[in-house]
Amino acid sequence: MLNLYWKSPGQTRSLIEKPFKSEADFEKYIFDNQDILGGDIYIIHRQIRTGSKQGIPDMLGVDQDARICIVELKNQEAGDEILPQALSYAIWAETNPDSIKAIWLESKQRPEDIEIDWDRLEIRVILIAPGFSSTVPRMADKIGYPIELVQVRRYCFEKEEFLLVEVLKDKPVKVSVTTVKGDWDWGFYESEHGTEATSQFRRAVEAVATLVANRGWDIQHNLNKYYTGFKLGNKVVFSVAWGATYTWKLRFKIPEETAQAFVGKQWEFQIYDATFKEATFRPLQPDGADIVELEPLFVEAYKHISGTK
Repeated sequence: MLNLYWKSPGQTRSLIEKPFKSEADFEKYIFDNQDILGGDIYIIHRQIRTGSKQGIPDMLGVDQDARICIVELKNQEAGDEILPQALSYAIWAETNPDSIKAIWLESKQRPEDIEIDWDRLEIRVILIAPGFSSTVPRMADKIGYPIELVQVRRYCFEKEEFLLVEVLKDKPVKVSVTTVKGDWDWGFYESEHGTEATSQFRRAVEAVATLVANRGWDIQHNLNKYYTGFKLGNKVVFSVAWGATYTWKLRFKIPEETAQAFVGKQWEFQIYDATFKEATFRPLQPDGADIVELEPLFVEAYKHISGTK
């Protein structure tokens, strides 16, 4: 049995688990608090009907790697039966790109900076439940799609709520650079963006990694198709991202007013994405860009995501 306590000077409070009343209640809570999923996913639709034989996936989203995200929830411990169910949804999405595209075009608040390759649709599966049976993590890799298992449990004390969120799959490893499921590595970047642009991009990643290490932050990073993300737990704090074939940029999870107030000599504020709540800055001289003047933004992003002062 898991017991959760909130300890403050002179007082220890016992937090009471507050289960969701129903699966619909759980689904609405996740939809209204999408940052629980890490900040790189945006839900574009709920309750997608795929036909009577295939059932109804709970939510459909898109991530910053332009992958379609199948999000399925259970309001109780999920067993092995959730995996074939998720597989059927993923196959439906991959084999019905026109249906997904129609949903995408109808979405009133779809991310503007995401370009989906409808001819080669990529799928990501996210399963959410208070817990998973011990066999689910071992069997999850067998379904053939990138998959994450996210445990979410809610606790309360008076009017305060506390969420215990644990990602059981695709946990980052503490190494300088890791690759995630897929062929995303420096060789892939070079094949897509060329040697010179990849060299600039890599120097930026290494500079950010050095800043993180010097600050003593417990942040890991990994290569994705369109960006290299630096994460605190499962949340992206900042990232080095491709802008076009030969251009790149830095993105920060900071308030818009902070981004708008920035004035720099080597970097320029470009755009604020309200969907993913992040600001984009581009280097004025990509080959000689120095991140020193951006350090206050790195600090602000870390404080913003970690909740520190």
